[in-house]
Amino acid sequence: MSKSAKRLLRQERAAARRLKSIEDAIPIERVWRDGVFLLSNGNYAKTARLVDVNYAIASKEDKEALFVEYSELLNALDSTATTKMTVCMRRIDAGELGRRIMIPEKGDGLDRYRREYNDMIAEKASGANSMVREIYMTVSVKRKKVEEARTFFNRVFTEVGTHLGRMGSRLEELDASSKLEMLHGFYRTGEEGTFSFDMQDSMAKGHSFMDSIMPDSLEVTSDDFKMGDRFGRVLYLREYASFIKDTIISDLADMERPMMLSIDIIPVPTDEAVREVEHRLLGVETNITNWTRKQNENLNYNVVVPYDMEQQRKEAREFLDDLVARDQRMMLAVVTLVHSADTKEELDTDTDAILATARKHLCQMSVLRYQQLDGLNTALPIGIRRIDALRTLTTESVAVLMPFRAQEIMDTGGIYFGENAISRNLILSDKSQLMNPNSFVLGVPGAGKSFITKELIVFLALSTEDDIIICDPEREYASLIEALGGEVITVSASSPHHINALDMVEGYSDGGNPVADKSEFVLSLFEQLDAGGLGAQERSIIDRCTALVYANARKGKSSPTLIDLRDRLLDQPEAEARKLALSLELFTSGSLDIFAHQTNVDTENRMIVYDIMDLGQQLKTMGLLVITDAMLNRVTANWRRGKRTHIFIDEFHVVFENEHSGVFFNSAWWRFRKRNAYPTALTQNVEYLLDSVLASTMLSNSELVVMLNQAPSDRQKLSRLLNISPEQMSYVTNAEAGCGLLRYGSALVPFVNRFPKDTELYRLMTTKPGE
Repeated sequence: MSKSAKRLLRQERAAARRLKSIEDAIPIERVWRDGVFLLSNGNYAKTARLVDVNYAIASKEDKEALFVEYSELLNALDSTATTKMTVCMRRIDAGELGRRIMIPEKGDGLDRYRREYNDMIAEKASGANSMVREIYMTVSVKRKKVEEARTFFNRVFTEVGTHLGRMGSRLEELDASSKLEMLHGFYRTGEEGTFSFDMQDSMAKGHSFMDSIMPDSLEVTSDDFKMGDRFGRVLYLREYASFIKDTIISDLADMERPMMLSIDIIPVPTDEAVREVEHRLLGVETNITNWTRKQNENLNYNVVVPYDMEQQRKEAREFLDDLVARDQRMMLAVVTLVHSADTKEELDTDTDAILATARKHLCQMSVLRYQQLDGLNTALPIGIRRIDALRTLTTESVAVLMPFRAQEIMDTGGIYFGENAISRNLILSDKSQLMNPNSFVLGVPGAGKSFITKELIVFLALSTEDDIIICDPEREYASLIEALGGEVITVSASSPHHINALDMVEGYSDGGNPVADKSEFVLSLFEQLDAGGLGAQERSIIDRCTALVYANARKGKSSPTLIDLRDRLLDQPEAEARKLALSLELFTSGSLDIFAHQTNVDTENRMIVYDIMDLGQQLKTMGLLVITDAMLNRVTANWRRGKRTHIFIDEFHVVFENEHSGVFFNSAWWRFRKRNAYPTALTQNVEYLLDSVLASTMLSNSELVVMLNQAPSDRQKLSRLLNISPEQMSYVTNAEAGCGLLRYGSALVPFVNRFPKDTELYRLMTTKPGE
């Protein structure tokens, strides 16, 4: 063993001390608010939580890329410190989880729907996996002062964070309270909700931080321990296979029991590692030379080197080649695992299952005899290592012990979105935590786009006071919104309802000239009227007349209308102006004048559906633009009052049929975000949508994308645009209704969303014939 490794091992060994209390069994001497711990062996330690990545469902190429980047991360570890990678499986209280996301009753006539929704949530929570998988990285180092340790940890975690970013992960450094809460979750399993620790208050009262985490009792025997009312056992990986699969850690930790699996890694400086391997190789060559000389002395000149010696020489040469030519590092590692159960019988059964899993991978796990307490402190992400069953490995051999598996979405205060298809945990999403709340729902007809959207609308309507505005081209949302107390505005040529296309509220523009922004909207309307498009002269005339009608309206203190705009066009001397006025005649004084008069509908209800099904093909795109502009007015007014607005637009692709309408909608889309609105777009024509550069950019920049069952051509384009592997796209290939793939920020999670059919809410939300 190299000198550096021996020195590091000596530093890690704590002086043996007699256990006079449970506190003595926890090797922590002192904690600082920022999460730096002083351990009983004099080392300082700090822990960070790593965000999981989708390694299990990645393609072969993506797995290789993740493996190489994880190897680079391991190579970057400091040889003066010990790093512990821990996979923590902790149980969450399904009942408590359900209660946190249930909707309280309000006595407003909608409580029957809240009870149905809460019953569904309670059922889903009780049937979910209820096990949360977390990954921790703990670094411990010997330093004279805590300030020196902080500087070291800052440098290490910054470098590690860079490598994790390339893997699609990130780290979150734990402060003292977070780390103590994590340890409390293991020491006092089943009492996770009781943790309470205030450092300032504890110091004022003279209390120890130990009081908030230590168990009521601890009994240690030769091969297990009892902590409080629970039984536990520590095992370690004793025999390694010649070739280990990268799924071994995931398989070992794949149990519905609380457990901690840790990999302690001690990097050896490359120069010392090379000298160590060269020395070993020299010893093997010396043995072979001595054996050959002895055979020659016995007149045996036709000698064959024994197999075991030849194998030792081959392995030593390969190891040296890894260090010198393949940029591998020598590392000392030990794998420990602690698991617990309610009864001794359950513990024995779980131990047998773990041993069988290790045998499946041609490895051997063993129980730590008479070292259970030392093993417990080694397995927990404290920073201590008291088990010396170290194995010499290369970087690749350690990287095979891959801790990453699958991403989870469980935001505090999030909205139920289904179940993770891999872990079976609930998906709880809170769009306010994303970089932007813009959303897309994509899928072929019958895939469940409108149903998933209606689930979100139901939650928002029953649990918040936010405004909800829907543009409904297929009359799919009217019955639901009416049942929830909302308003349905039918927009058609024969309807008495009118919506003024030129309404403009205060604050309409982000800049100093709202008329210029409104002019962009008017240009997009004229693009719909003339299939041949507008020339430069027509655009200039429209812009001029738009400014004139708003100037006149300010004098009269009333909103202008399309009729006013047509009159101004007729006043212009250019022939092109009269042509534009003529094209506008059908929509001002003709039979399609629905958008040419002052608004006469009540738009104050917090839930509004604009039903544009009867507009007809000629007016539908124009109607969608006008309603989008009306939504922008409502969003602006709400924003000035400090109120959030949720926007839902179906058949989204039609607004990109020409350039100006697409430009206007792109502008409105980003103005929604800036004004505390959460826009959601739905479409079944993904291929048509992606033909537009603007629409593709909007989709790729949106932080939440729901992909349901997709047509083959759509899958290929989405895969390229969003950089999704074929293996991941398999979740949207012939998928059942309500099942698919969720891109949530940097996370990509396959999901299953099934709503109970024997409920009134289901009957309001379904669009299937006969239901």
